[in-house]
Amino acid sequence: MKVAALCTSLLALLLLAACGGDIEPGRTEAQAPTVRGLTLARATGSPLAGGEAYVGTVESPDRGVLAARIGGQVASLGAVEGDTVKAGDLLVTLADTTAGDQLRQAEAGLAEARGASAAAEARLQLAQSTFERFSRLKAGEAVTPQEFDRVAAELEMARQGVKAARAAVRGAAATRDAAKTAQGYTRVTAPYAGVVARRLVEEGSTVMPGTPLLALDREGAWRVRAELPEALTGKVAAGDRFTVEFPALGKNLTAIVAEILPAIDPKSRSFQVKLSLEDGAGLSSGLFARVRAAGGEQASLLVPAAAVVTRGQLTAVYVVEEGLLRYRLVKLGRRLGEQVEILSGLREGETLVVDGVGRAKSGARVED
Repeated sequence: MKVAALCTSLLALLLLAACGGDIEPGRTEAQAPTVRGLTLARATGSPLAGGEAYVGTVESPDRGVLAARIGGQVASLGAVEGDTVKAGDLLVTLADTTAGDQLRQAEAGLAEARGASAAAEARLQLAQSTFERFSRLKAGEAVTPQEFDRVAAELEMARQGVKAARAAVRGAAATRDAAKTAQGYTRVTAPYAGVVARRLVEEGSTVMPGTPLLALDREGAWRVRAELPEALTGKVAAGDRFTVEFPALGKNLTAIVAEILPAIDPKSRSFQVKLSLEDGAGLSSGLFARVRAAGGEQASLLVPAAAVVTRGQLTAVYVVEEGLLRYRLVKLGRRLGEQVEILSGLREGETLVVDGVGRAKSGARVED
């Protein structure tokens, strides 16, 4: 077998030597795939607020908490969080329980007092007529002095009875008015135009006098309450300008310091400032904000968020280099609405895929 294997190897070497100069080795080049219909754009720099950022929260300049004035059960709610209401709009209705009973009792008492007053007026009229008749009889000496005195006393008693009856009518009327006012407390209306910030009860809830029902933000300019480090104590004054960034909305607004709360929080080592916004369109109470000193803008690279490809913990974009797509890792910064800041991995002026990244492939050729 060793001889056969040796003969086979020698034969193969002879064949290669015989044809080695006639056959050239073949060359195969892989053709790059082509991707069409992608949307491309150049990365451009944009000025963004720089410097140290502080946490802030949007709030209304005036928030009121509407509370129940009487006890009862919540029958219906006329507004939910985020609703815009006008002054006088019905917000909460409490079930008509004791207030209605008290009003009916008060109205019955008023009717009774009015009846008693009418009877007292009739007695007074009769006593007046009797007194006048006895006065004429006394002039003719037809009645005794004792009989005349009795009639005069009855007249005075009738007059006092009318006074008491009229006072009772006024008291019953006041009780009726108070009961009517109390029944009006079953309907809680908006004291001013604003936005419902929080609903603190649900339908069917049992409430007592003083139970909070709704939080209502007065309609008007928004402000931002920010926490500043104690190192800035004495360095911030009313009228100072700040740039307020709203990441969820992708917008920056200018704000002015309206009020400084001097007390330092011993836990966070910070103090609060209230910033008045020049334009609060589209804001809502509780919205997160970042506050920076005005004038600290720096150049930043922003790209559409749709251009970023996320794979696990890695973020990248597809860049066009010499007509070919290249998958390039990038480091992201702040997100501003539909755009995201690129901190590294991309240079201004480079072309990248901003739409259709799902069809992009590294190494593919780009065609319109």
